Amino acid sequence: MFCKRVALGLLAAAAAVSASDVTQLKKDDFNDFIKSNDLVLAEFFAPWCGHCKALAPEYEEAATSLKEKNIKLVKVDCTEEADLCQEYGVEGYPTLKVFRGPESVSPYSGQRKAAAITSYMVKQSLPAVSILSKDTLEDFKTADKVVLVAYIDASDKSSNETFTAVAEKLRDTYLFGGVNDAAVAEAEGVKTPAIVLYKSFDEGKATFTEKFDAEAIESFAQTAATPW
Repeated sequence: MFCKRVALGLLAAAAAVSASDVTQLKKDDFNDFIKSNDLVLAEFFAPWCGHCKALAPEYEEAATSLKEKNIKLVKVDCTEEADLCQEYGVEGYPTLKVFRGPESVSPYSGQRKAAAITSYMVKQSLPAVSILSKDTLEDFKTADKVVLVAYIDASDKSSNETFTAVAEKLRDTYLFGGVNDAAVAEAEGVKTPAIVLYKSFDEGKATFTEKFDAEAIESFAQTAATPW
Protein backbone atom coordinates (compact mmCIF):
# COMPACT_ATOMS: atom_id res chain seq x y z
CA MET A 1 0.00 0.00 0.00
CA PHE A 2 2.88 2.35 0.91
CA CYS A 3 4.62 1.63 -2.41
CA LYS A 4 1.39 2.34 -4.26
CA ARG A 5 1.06 5.70 -2.51
CA VAL A 6 4.67 6.57 -3.34
CA ALA A 7 4.10 5.61 -6.97
CA LEU A 8 0.98 7.74 -7.17
CA GLY A 9 2.86 10.64 -5.60
CA LEU A 10 5.64 10.34 -8.15
CA LEU A 11 3.14 10.24 -10.98
CA ALA A 12 1.43 13.36 -9.65
CA ALA A 13 4.77 15.15 -9.38
CA ALA A 14 5.70 14.13 -12.91
CA ALA A 15 2.36 15.37 -14.19
CA ALA A 16 2.88 18.72 -12.44
CA VAL A 17 6.28 19.12 -14.09
CA SER A 18 5.00 18.18 -17.54
CA ALA A 19 2.08 20.59 -17.16
CA SER A 20 4.38 23.58 -16.63
CA ASP A 21 3.81 26.58 -18.88
CA VAL A 22 7.45 27.61 -18.39
CA THR A 23 9.77 26.17 -21.04
CA GLN A 24 13.23 25.09 -19.86
CA LEU A 25 15.86 25.73 -22.52
CA LYS A 26 19.44 24.68 -23.14
CA LYS A 27 22.16 26.25 -25.25
CA ASP A 28 21.29 24.00 -28.20
CA ASP A 29 17.70 25.23 -28.51
CA PHE A 30 17.81 28.69 -26.88
CA ASN A 31 18.54 30.80 -29.97
CA ASP A 32 16.03 28.96 -32.16
CA PHE A 33 13.31 29.48 -29.55
CA ILE A 34 14.12 33.18 -29.20
CA LYS A 35 14.12 33.64 -32.98
CA SER A 36 10.76 31.91 -33.41
CA ASN A 37 8.93 33.93 -30.73
CA ASP A 38 8.43 37.70 -30.90
CA LEU A 39 8.54 38.30 -27.15
CA VAL A 40 10.14 36.11 -24.49
CA LEU A 41 10.95 36.57 -20.80
CA ALA A 42 13.88 34.40 -19.72
CA GLU A 43 14.86 33.51 -16.17
CA PHE A 44 18.48 32.52 -15.62
CA PHE A 45 18.55 30.57 -12.35
CA ALA A 46 20.39 28.10 -10.14
CA PRO A 47 18.51 25.25 -8.40
CA TRP A 48 20.15 25.99 -5.03
CA CYS A 49 19.20 29.70 -5.09
CA GLY A 50 16.64 30.66 -2.43
CA HIS A 51 15.37 33.69 -4.37
CA CYS A 52 14.90 31.46 -7.43
CA LYS A 53 12.81 29.03 -5.37
CA ALA A 54 10.67 31.91 -4.10
CA LEU A 55 10.19 33.21 -7.64
CA ALA A 56 9.25 29.81 -9.12
CA PRO A 57 5.49 29.73 -8.28
CA GLU A 58 5.07 33.41 -9.21
CA TYR A 59 6.86 32.84 -12.51
CA GLU A 60 4.75 29.77 -13.23
CA GLU A 61 1.52 31.65 -12.50
CA ALA A 62 2.58 34.49 -14.80
CA ALA A 63 3.45 32.02 -17.56
CA THR A 64 -0.03 30.52 -17.35
CA SER A 65 -1.67 33.96 -17.43
CA LEU A 66 0.40 35.06 -20.44
CA LYS A 67 -0.01 31.83 -22.38
CA GLU A 68 -3.24 32.96 -24.07
CA LYS A 69 -1.49 36.16 -25.20
CA ASN A 70 1.29 34.09 -26.78
CA ILE A 71 3.94 35.63 -24.53
CA LYS A 72 6.48 32.96 -23.63
CA LEU A 73 8.28 32.53 -20.31
CA VAL A 74 11.38 30.35 -20.26
CA LYS A 75 14.11 29.41 -17.82
CA VAL A 76 17.76 28.40 -18.10
CA ASP A 77 19.62 26.41 -15.42
CA CYS A 78 22.97 28.16 -15.15
CA THR A 79 24.56 25.22 -13.31
CA GLU A 80 24.09 23.23 -16.52
CA GLU A 81 24.33 26.02 -19.10
CA ALA A 82 27.20 28.13 -17.76
CA ASP A 83 28.37 29.27 -21.22
CA LEU A 84 24.90 30.49 -22.21
CA CYS A 85 24.48 32.39 -18.95
CA GLN A 86 27.92 33.97 -19.34
CA GLU A 87 27.03 35.01 -22.89
CA TYR A 88 24.15 37.09 -21.53
CA GLY A 89 26.13 38.58 -18.65
CA VAL A 90 24.40 36.73 -15.83
CA GLU A 91 26.17 37.53 -12.55
CA GLY A 92 23.49 36.70 -9.97
CA TYR A 93 20.36 34.61 -9.60
CA PRO A 94 17.70 34.89 -10.63
CA THR A 95 18.39 37.21 -13.57
CA LEU A 96 15.41 38.06 -15.79
CA LYS A 97 15.79 39.37 -19.32
CA VAL A 98 13.28 40.37 -22.01
CA PHE A 99 14.05 39.15 -25.54
CA ARG A 100 12.69 40.54 -28.79
CA GLY A 101 14.82 38.26 -30.93
CA PRO A 102 18.49 37.43 -30.18
CA GLU A 103 19.73 40.97 -30.88
CA SER A 104 17.26 42.91 -28.72
CA VAL A 105 17.74 42.08 -25.04
CA SER A 106 16.79 44.24 -22.06
CA PRO A 107 16.70 43.63 -18.30
CA TYR A 108 13.37 42.96 -16.64
CA SER A 109 12.88 45.82 -14.18
CA GLY A 110 9.53 44.94 -12.61
CA GLN A 111 8.63 43.29 -9.32
CA ARG A 112 8.96 39.53 -9.00
CA LYS A 113 5.32 38.73 -8.38
CA ALA A 114 2.95 37.05 -10.84
CA ALA A 115 0.69 40.08 -11.30
CA ALA A 116 3.65 42.42 -11.81
CA ILE A 117 5.34 40.09 -14.30
CA THR A 118 2.10 39.70 -16.23
CA SER A 119 1.45 43.44 -16.29
CA TYR A 120 5.02 44.22 -17.36
CA MET A 121 5.05 41.72 -20.21
CA VAL A 122 1.64 42.81 -21.50
CA LYS A 123 3.03 46.35 -21.70
CA GLN A 124 6.02 45.03 -23.61
CA SER A 125 3.74 43.26 -26.09
CA LEU A 126 1.84 46.41 -27.02
CA PRO A 127 2.98 49.37 -29.11
CA ALA A 128 4.16 52.36 -27.07
CA VAL A 129 0.77 53.97 -27.77
CA SER A 130 -2.29 51.85 -28.54
CA ILE A 131 -4.68 53.66 -30.90
CA LEU A 132 -8.15 53.46 -29.37
CA SER A 133 -11.65 53.69 -30.77
CA LYS A 134 -15.05 54.11 -29.16
CA ASP A 135 -15.31 50.31 -28.99
CA THR A 136 -11.92 49.69 -27.35
CA LEU A 137 -11.62 52.68 -25.01
CA GLU A 138 -13.67 51.33 -22.10
CA ASP A 139 -11.76 48.07 -21.84
CA PHE A 140 -8.44 49.91 -22.11
CA LYS A 141 -9.32 52.17 -19.17
CA THR A 142 -9.22 49.15 -16.85
CA ALA A 143 -6.48 47.17 -18.60
CA ASP A 144 -4.06 48.00 -15.78
CA LYS A 145 -4.05 49.83 -12.45
CA VAL A 146 -2.89 52.99 -14.22
CA VAL A 147 -3.35 53.90 -17.89
CA LEU A 148 -2.86 57.19 -19.70
CA VAL A 149 -5.05 58.12 -22.65
CA ALA A 150 -4.26 61.14 -24.82
CA TYR A 151 -7.13 62.80 -26.63
CA ILE A 152 -5.42 64.56 -29.55
CA ASP A 153 -6.57 65.63 -33.01
CA ALA A 154 -4.91 63.54 -35.70
CA SER A 155 -3.62 66.74 -37.32
CA ASP A 156 -1.86 67.86 -34.11
CA LYS A 157 1.53 66.42 -35.01
CA SER A 158 3.47 68.13 -32.21
CA SER A 159 1.25 66.86 -29.37
CA ASN A 160 1.15 63.36 -30.85
CA GLU A 161 4.95 63.24 -31.11
CA THR A 162 5.44 64.50 -27.55
CA PHE A 163 3.01 61.99 -26.09
CA THR A 164 4.59 59.14 -28.07
CA ALA A 165 8.06 60.11 -26.82
CA VAL A 166 6.85 60.00 -23.21
CA ALA A 167 5.16 56.66 -23.86
CA GLU A 168 8.37 55.18 -25.28
CA LYS A 169 10.26 56.29 -22.18
CA LEU A 170 7.70 55.12 -19.62
CA ARG A 171 6.23 52.07 -21.36
CA ASP A 172 7.64 49.74 -18.70
CA THR A 173 5.63 51.58 -16.06
CA TYR A 174 2.29 52.54 -17.63
CA LEU A 175 -0.03 51.66 -20.48
CA PHE A 176 -0.53 54.45 -23.03
CA GLY A 177 -3.45 54.89 -25.40
CA GLY A 178 -4.39 57.51 -27.94
CA VAL A 179 -7.78 58.75 -29.18
CA ASN A 180 -7.85 60.80 -32.40
CA ASP A 181 -11.64 60.78 -32.83
CA ALA A 182 -13.12 64.14 -31.80
CA ALA A 183 -16.53 62.56 -31.24
CA VAL A 184 -15.08 60.13 -28.68
CA ALA A 185 -13.30 62.96 -26.87
CA GLU A 186 -16.52 64.96 -26.78
CA ALA A 187 -18.45 61.98 -25.43
CA GLU A 188 -15.85 61.69 -22.66
CA GLY A 189 -16.19 65.38 -21.85
CA VAL A 190 -12.59 66.05 -22.86
CA LYS A 191 -11.39 69.12 -24.74
CA THR A 192 -8.39 68.28 -26.95
CA PRO A 193 -5.50 68.15 -26.55
CA ALA A 194 -5.58 66.55 -23.12
CA ILE A 195 -4.44 63.46 -21.25
CA VAL A 196 -6.61 61.52 -18.84
CA LEU A 197 -4.92 59.18 -16.39
CA TYR A 198 -7.37 56.44 -15.42
CA LYS A 199 -6.62 54.54 -12.21
CA SER A 200 -8.23 51.83 -10.12
CA PHE A 201 -7.85 53.80 -6.87
CA ASP A 202 -8.46 57.22 -5.30
CA GLU A 203 -10.78 59.38 -7.40
CA GLY A 204 -10.49 57.12 -10.46
CA LYS A 205 -8.92 59.57 -12.89
CA ALA A 206 -6.91 62.78 -13.28
CA THR A 207 -6.71 65.12 -16.26
CA PHE A 208 -3.75 66.96 -17.81
CA THR A 209 -4.76 70.04 -19.84
CA GLU A 210 -1.51 72.02 -19.90
CA LYS A 211 0.77 72.53 -22.89
CA PHE A 212 2.16 69.19 -24.10
CA ASP A 213 5.69 69.20 -22.71
CA ALA A 214 7.47 65.90 -22.06
CA GLU A 215 8.74 66.79 -18.59
CA ALA A 216 5.38 68.19 -17.54
CA ILE A 217 3.57 65.05 -18.72
CA GLU A 218 6.06 62.79 -16.91
CA SER A 219 5.63 64.80 -13.71
CA PHE A 220 1.85 64.65 -14.03
CA ALA A 221 1.92 60.89 -14.55
CA GLN A 222 4.15 60.27 -11.55
CA THR A 223 2.06 62.46 -9.25
CA ALA A 224 -1.37 61.30 -10.43
CA ALA A 225 -0.36 57.63 -10.37
CA THR A 226 0.73 57.78 -6.73
CA PRO A 227 -2.04 56.81 -4.28
CA TRP A 228 -3.02 59.45 -1.74
